[in-house]
Amino acid sequence: MSIFSILALGGFLGLMAVLVRNRMAMCIAGFFTIFPLVYRAIDVTVLDVFGPFYTRELNQFVGGNFAGPVFIVSALAFVVPLMLLFPDRGRRFQKLANLRPIYADYHRVAANGAFVSGLAVLGVLAVNFVLTGTVPILQGIDRIAYAHSAGPIHSTVYELNFLLNFLFGAFTVLPRINGRGYDMRFAGLAAALAAYWVITGNRFSVFFVLVSFYLMPAALVLIARQAGRIGELDRHRIAQRILTSRASRVMVALASVAMVSGLLYNSYYNVRDYRDPLHEIRERVLVQPVQLWANSWERVDFSDPADPINEYAVGEILNPMDFERNSTIQYLMTVELGYFRAAELTELGQAYNGGYPEVHFELLGAYLPFLTMPLAGLIAAWFLSLFLGLLYRNLVLTSVLGLYVYFGLTLHFTGGMVTFLMTPTYWVKIALFLGCWAAESAIVARAARCQASANAAQAALARWHADATRSTASRFGPQGAARPAETQ
Repeated sequence: MSIFSILALGGFLGLMAVLVRNRMAMCIAGFFTIFPLVYRAIDVTVLDVFGPFYTRELNQFVGGNFAGPVFIVSALAFVVPLMLLFPDRGRRFQKLANLRPIYADYHRVAANGAFVSGLAVLGVLAVNFVLTGTVPILQGIDRIAYAHSAGPIHSTVYELNFLLNFLFGAFTVLPRINGRGYDMRFAGLAAALAAYWVITGNRFSVFFVLVSFYLMPAALVLIARQAGRIGELDRHRIAQRILTSRASRVMVALASVAMVSGLLYNSYYNVRDYRDPLHEIRERVLVQPVQLWANSWERVDFSDPADPINEYAVGEILNPMDFERNSTIQYLMTVELGYFRAAELTELGQAYNGGYPEVHFELLGAYLPFLTMPLAGLIAAWFLSLFLGLLYRNLVLTSVLGLYVYFGLTLHFTGGMVTFLMTPTYWVKIALFLGCWAAESAIVARAARCQASANAAQAALARWHADATRSTASRFGPQGAARPAETQ
């Protein structure tokens, strides 16, 4: 059966290679969700082919059970709808290509306000860091331990890291998709925030979030160039042309990989001081991301399609030990470890990797997930296309709130979360998004009318000036003041 896992993975990776080559904008926009799916597809195929492997977290062997092809189907449940709905091809692209939104004074004011707010957030973080009195990267303090001592300011910014970086990314590219240069002030804010995460002992996940959401709006630059809305950067913007060149992008990517690798090395060899770091790294990279899925697939019962709903799983997920955390992972940990061990780890703030597609098969049995997974993918792909389309229309604040709503959908694919739909705050976010959409649309429309009036007045003044020039020329002739001299 392992040959089918290898063929399925080969086909999936081939598809992703084609998409990266031909639809880069889509891949950048969906990177936060696509990358973990591809990464876990590779891991679960390794378990299929070479497993089972022992996992310390579950204290058992997992894998070797043909879980790879089904996981790849679950990944395609998001990728295929995104291919169909993302507006870089077909009629959706043509609809965007026909737009020429107005970039008005409102956008400059919003950018200045966002920049001041970003500076304020970084300033508060800096003061809090100084008051904490420790430098985790130098003192060998783990990020979790530092988070406990740094208090709610650090924790809040950590939780909203995705939102801050999308905000920075959106305002970086907003003038660019309107024919101007990038606003590099926000690139500086993102770099400063990245430096803060480095010195506070973080490793991979926080930087993955930072890069994914800061670069997400950059997908619109590719679409705008493809649509003819913008051209190359002005040749006088030498610094920006250098910073956005292919060579610079490659250097930044290599430097980022080297930095994260160094942070991982420091964490495993110095901070946590594992007895066998290589074994820990192998387990962390290859096994832990898919261990829950491998066991969940082992439990799928194909013998009773008439009664697919797992009422016990429904009760546990809807009524978890800790309502503040992902209930799907709590349920899966309870199944694997028992209630008391799972409760102990949950109280310590620890959670295992996984959740999707496990939650579909745990709740709905063997067959219904093949309907519900594409439905979830369709909703997520549609909303991603929606709020990025709003940013393309220069509704920048609406798109930021749209990202806030979309992030809940991404948690389903990265962690199997489903209860976010039941929290009142999520529906408040949706209401704020809709309200901001209406308000900002009115503001931008008014700015467009004012801009059109100003352009009309300028055009009228230019015509009057041209008419006056022609009238003067016809009255005095081409020689101007020389004609009166001849009459004397």
